[in-house]
Amino acid sequence: MAKFITPITGMVLARLLTPEAFGVMAAIMVVTSFAEMFADAGFQKYFMQHEFYDEAEKRKCFGTALLTSCLAAAFIWLLIAVFSVEIATLLGTKEVADGIRVAGFGLVLTSFNGMQAAIFKRGFQFKLLFKLRMITLSVPLLVTIPLAYFGAGFWALVWGMLVQQGATCIIQGHYTGMPLSKSIDLSMLKKMLSFSLWTLLESVTIWFSTYGGMFLVGTLLSSYYLGLYRGMLTLTGAALSLISGAIIPVFFVALSRLQNDMSAFRQMFYNVQQKTALVILPLGVFLFVFADVFVGIMLGNQWHEGDFFFGLRALTSAVSILINSFASEALRAKGMPRLSALSQALHFPVLWFGLWYGSKYSFDAVALGLCASSLWLDLVKGVILRQVLGCSLRKMMVGIVNAAIPAGGAGFFAWETRAILVDVYDLFAIVSAILVFIVCYILLIIVRKTNRQLLFGGLAYLKSKIYMSNR
Repeated sequence: MAKFITPITGMVLARLLTPEAFGVMAAIMVVTSFAEMFADAGFQKYFMQHEFYDEAEKRKCFGTALLTSCLAAAFIWLLIAVFSVEIATLLGTKEVADGIRVAGFGLVLTSFNGMQAAIFKRGFQFKLLFKLRMITLSVPLLVTIPLAYFGAGFWALVWGMLVQQGATCIIQGHYTGMPLSKSIDLSMLKKMLSFSLWTLLESVTIWFSTYGGMFLVGTLLSSYYLGLYRGMLTLTGAALSLISGAIIPVFFVALSRLQNDMSAFRQMFYNVQQKTALVILPLGVFLFVFADVFVGIMLGNQWHEGDFFFGLRALTSAVSILINSFASEALRAKGMPRLSALSQALHFPVLWFGLWYGSKYSFDAVALGLCASSLWLDLVKGVILRQVLGCSLRKMMVGIVNAAIPAGGAGFFAWETRAILVDVYDLFAIVSAILVFIVCYILLIIVRKTNRQLLFGGLAYLKSKIYMSNR
């Protein structure tokens, strides 16, 4: 629900704000996201992954992590406030120094919120997280969109973000039930840092891949293309996280509980990957085939220059979720974030080269460079899974190909249907092609017996849940 509502909000904002405004906000996020990594230092992942001896140790860990994170965030915010002009000048957007200074306060709120959410995730309290998320999702409707409507520009995004973080802080604090610590346990802090510093290093390398890429695009091209670049990445992430956002948080916690039973650990990995592939891969192909339609509906006509970028990114991201994202969660669940950090370190130089080389030609070439580097990272993660965790590449590929072939076939027929009917009436061609895609995918999927059992078993499960809820 959260991942569904957010794109709708973005759809409205994309019509009220220009790509340049989103580009300015992207420049601000380059700074705040980098600082956020050091404020958290990987404590949230440690808290969710670690097996505690008793409740007292868990409370001590939480209190130390929360206080350390908030103090670090406050110190980093102070540095950002002092050097905001210099930072804005470095990013080539000197006029947004005040925006960087104000948005920096979100670091303190994010640090507090993150540790609170870690408690709920560790305890599998995802129903509670759902309710909290639904409440905070109303903030953009009440703050961001009205401000954008009245001409606040990028400030609408800044204030909307801060109000949302503040609301999350207050509401989560009501349900946490963990006492706030007044001191830092140095022995516990040392123990956490032995794990968390590797998670921090991984976060830094991911930042270089994500926001470092934004910095490079903004420097090599313009604020317009930076806004277009970020807009397409955000839209792709929002579309695919409808599925991955509901699975990955639970997946990590569940694998963490199985970290001492490698047979069950690997079996869960294969099962979740295979079932996720049946949903995420057709979604990726669908977004590739109908990229122009999706961008037009969600963002408007002024964003159509990013159609190819969005479609190609959606296609490769669907594969990356199954390999790269799942591998990262598995490595962290086993307490091996250093290997995930190593893979990211091997990724961002390839990404930067792809973006630099692509920017010399066109924005579409930038998309090709980005997606090629993404596939390289998938290859690296696959090798690590095989060599370190003993995962079978054959079993992983069978699970992916099981969905990839039907999805590709459905995409081909949908593409051809639209091409044939486009001269008749464009809307009719689009609707017909969508129906062809859905019917073809279902027919191709149920050819295999295991898929039929999975599909009918899932429908029976949903039916029983609906029946029980009605009672």
